[in-house]
Amino acid sequence: MKIGIISNLYPPFIRGGAEVIAALEAEGLKEAWQHVFVISSRPFKGGHAFRTSKDANENLEIYRFFPLNFYYYLNDFKFPALIRLFWHLFDIFNIFSYFKIKKILLAEKPDLVITHNLMGLGFLIPYLLRRLKIRHFHTLHDVQLSVPSGLILKGQENSWQIRFFKILGYPKLMRRLFASPELVISPSKFLLNYYQEQGFFTKSKKVVIPNPIKNTINLPKKASYNLELLFLGQIHKAKGILDLIEVFKTIDFPALNLQVVGVGADLEEAKRLAKDDQRIKFHGWMSHQEMLPIIQKADILVVPSLCYENSPTVIYEMLALGTPILASEIGGVAELISEGKNGWTYPAGDQEILKKKIINLYQQREKIHLLSENCRKSVQAYLLEQYIKKILDLADEKNIEK
Repeated sequence: MKIGIISNLYPPFIRGGAEVIAALEAEGLKEAWQHVFVISSRPFKGGHAFRTSKDANENLEIYRFFPLNFYYYLNDFKFPALIRLFWHLFDIFNIFSYFKIKKILLAEKPDLVITHNLMGLGFLIPYLLRRLKIRHFHTLHDVQLSVPSGLILKGQENSWQIRFFKILGYPKLMRRLFASPELVISPSKFLLNYYQEQGFFTKSKKVVIPNPIKNTINLPKKASYNLELLFLGQIHKAKGILDLIEVFKTIDFPALNLQVVGVGADLEEAKRLAKDDQRIKFHGWMSHQEMLPIIQKADILVVPSLCYENSPTVIYEMLALGTPILASEIGGVAELISEGKNGWTYPAGDQEILKKKIINLYQQREKIHLLSENCRKSVQAYLLEQYIKKILDLADEKNIEK
């Protein structure tokens, strides 16, 4: 079977977990002896970026091109709201991408195409797949088919921005363009329920399959006198990092540290809030290999999101490495955490309860390493090999309910 994977971003161009999952899926399908190719984007670096490049990576062919638009998707935080609005409008009907991808698909002739996030490549792709009569599976990662930013903050579910895009007819247009792929895959029950309530994918078969993880190296955890907290992700207020820093600074324990790994629009604001607190260290963007020493020392990963998360990849990865999670209970996050066994949750945005949780964990910090084995066991059912088997089973047309 020949399978195409289409993702707006693909390593080494990474914004979040969606492109990591797309890359894992491509790797897993390739290892399962499937013929796989990938279509994705690349930054603008001169006129040649508009031409399609073809990278061969151990029999995995990766097609990349710059989708004609005002700027590259990864750079959106650098532009004001009005420019981003025009960018989104152009992106929806990106004819340039449509014909670029059409040419690739006609040459490759895939039996099945699996799409991931498409913002930045254009939303005419599902329509193209229908026109070419190619089987289509779509994997959900966030709420960007309903809200262009992909972010809905707790308490702002009916904000003016969300109402504005509803008035413009954005969700209705997305429902029409996406129509109903043969199969819709959601990593969380929360996200699937959200889209069903919004009237999406009415004729699609829908399944919940948690994100895949690879077999990871064993990082032994040891009892520590300090409590080492780790934030790993986009430095954006919606991710709760600013709240976390504010709470952290009110806890005057010298043996409490916070490592912050990532970049984003609110990095400078985060550094300003941290000021001269020597217990808070910013590391910027780091590769997985560079992060290992920090991860090995981390006692707890903090995921303080204020927005409705799907099923954050970083939670799977850290649990697989034996690190428990302290996370806000919002979206699909709580589906991965068993209280007191592989982590802890608190109401999103409740700084007082977050503070109490951190103080309580500090007081029992010498016992936290005992949860490592629970953490690893909690994600064993999500190994990549099992994920790929489920995808291939579903790709067998006999298993798709019409």
